[in-house]
Amino acid sequence: MVIGKKLYRLHTVADSMEWARSHCKDAPDGSVFLADVVTSAHGRSKRPWLIQPGQLIVTILLKPSSTIFATPEDTAIRINQLSMALSLGILAPLKSYGVTFKWPNDFVSGTKKIGGMHMQLICHGTLPQSLILGFALNVNNTIDPENPLTAHATSLQSMTGHELDRRTLYKDIIEQLNHWYREWKHHNFADIYKQWRAEQSYLGTTLHIHNHDGIVITGKAQQVLPNGDLLLLDQEKKQKLISFYQVEEIASR
Repeated sequence: MVIGKKLYRLHTVADSMEWARSHCKDAPDGSVFLADVVTSAHGRSKRPWLIQPGQLIVTILLKPSSTIFATPEDTAIRINQLSMALSLGILAPLKSYGVTFKWPNDFVSGTKKIGGMHMQLICHGTLPQSLILGFALNVNNTIDPENPLTAHATSLQSMTGHELDRRTLYKDIIEQLNHWYREWKHHNFADIYKQWRAEQSYLGTTLHIHNHDGIVITGKAQQVLPNGDLLLLDQEKKQKLISFYQVEEIASR
């Protein structure tokens, strides 16, 4: 067991990703950072996450051997493959509730979001020194029906009609994260991609992809590629390759 062997606890923290970053030199690989209260959480592009009691918010510091990054040129694909592996670890215990994975980094029930994950890369020179994984899941929280987010998000409690044991769910996720992190460190990239591709729930559907540059691309999701990119067939029947890092937001219909 690597992930979770070392646990840092606080009652309250402003930003758990920054908290983990402050320990990137002294904390061991797989250290977990948990706080009873997180006052500021962010996802992709620093979009704020609605923080409510009953959520599960976990931050993990990863410090894999630099030998897995053979050259600076292949670093990007190795990071994407790590993202695939970690998303599989988070998803595994959620599947029994009907949760699926939506490219590039969301966990959903139908069209409603259950949670998401976010990774930060810390480099020393040209190669990664460490990576920080943060994920947040709506477990026992309820979203006010008057909140516009209720049309786009839900929680496991709302889906099942009963409160869940967050500690058990946390332990199950940590166990699965250890499995998939080990697969990645053993260079089982083909198996990771095969399983990750099989878990994509939005393939074959029409997506509206909002890029960082403000451009919106609409088309049918055809396939996800081994490097993590999405192959899209646009409205003019032209194939477009969408990079994981281009995406600001995805909406479906």
